[in-house]
Amino acid sequence: MTVVLKLFKESIARNLRYPTSGPVGWYINKYFFENKTRFYLKEAAVEACNISKDDVVLEVGFGPGVGIKEAYTKIKDGNGKIYGVDISHSMIRRASGALQPQIQAGKVELILADVAKLPFESDKFDHVYHCNCYYFWDDQVACAQELHRVMKPNANMIAAFYEREIKKASEAGMLKYGNTDPDKYMESLRKAGFQGIELKKWKNTKGYAFSVIVSHK
Repeated sequence: MTVVLKLFKESIARNLRYPTSGPVGWYINKYFFENKTRFYLKEAAVEACNISKDDVVLEVGFGPGVGIKEAYTKIKDGNGKIYGVDISHSMIRRASGALQPQIQAGKVELILADVAKLPFESDKFDHVYHCNCYYFWDDQVACAQELHRVMKPNANMIAAFYEREIKKASEAGMLKYGNTDPDKYMESLRKAGFQGIELKKWKNTKGYAFSVIVSHK
């Protein structure tokens, strides 16, 4: 492997953990965040939540905003609202541009925040979901506890991922700054007080198969 290729893979690994702008950020957006598989994964996560029109929903790590846009279709005719938090300034800018109509209508709010310290009151959300996200939480238990805090009693949380994609990315060294082990994540959920934790297979409307970890407060 050439030095240039090693440096490129290292930059991809860092950008997957914390997306930035620039050439590598553009590459990540185009081939990781905005491909069809990623859209279908977000769609599967939203469908698994079973969102009603008056629900208050949170997406953690929303990236360019495709999942937020999909969730918005579930609440646009009701009193619900979609919130998104992300640690990346680049993703905030990108998603804000893509979601201006929804934001101006007061139905979507995007916030720069770390999942370990969420800027919300307790018992706020009916649903929480995230895709390819928990891998990068430094302290999975602490982050899960914070999500548990902001969820309403009986609320559900969906973590969605595409196992084949994750395996390929891990083997290529692109997830070296994350921990993709679903068993570790589920154990963190248990320690944080979640119940009904279950790993399921889920197919979206196009027949693509994904994995979802379902948990409840």
